[in-house]
Amino acid sequence: MLQYPKYYMISSGSASADDQLVSFDAALIDAGISNYNLLRVSSILPIGCCQKDYVDLREGSALLVAYGTASSDVEGATVASAIGIGIPCDEAQVGVIMEYAAQTDAKSAEKEVKKMVDQAMKNHGIPYKEIRVSSTEATVAEGYTTVISSVAMW
Repeated sequence: MLQYPKYYMISSGSASADDQLVSFDAALIDAGISNYNLLRVSSILPIGCCQKDYVDLREGSALLVAYGTASSDVEGATVASAIGIGIPCDEAQVGVIMEYAAQTDAKSAEKEVKKMVDQAMKNHGIPYKEIRVSSTEATVAEGYTTVISSVAMW
């Protein structure tokens, strides 16, 4: 049975490999979320969640994750991902998480995800004090290159 999340970690990672799935797995390692059974969730940061710099669950545990990912095998292409969290002014309210990934650069991905978080927080009617963002970009040299930006919650 899943517990109500008390903590979250925002991170990004990138990696390359000959196989797309291996590239994705290596990007998970780079992002610090590889040794867990990821359960992809929609985009709500639970009330009262505190930020940590690393996941401190037993390896192999189920881990709730909102993420955006992109892969490419087109030599010279740049892929980027970004994730943003709207941190509410009132700690008794939820935050909203938005993710973005595309063939673009990290700066553009960050700009897009910040715009999405701002609009989502307004849609929810939740004033926010800040938007926290993590992003990455990588250029394909050979094989597959994958980027991922995520918010893990436990």
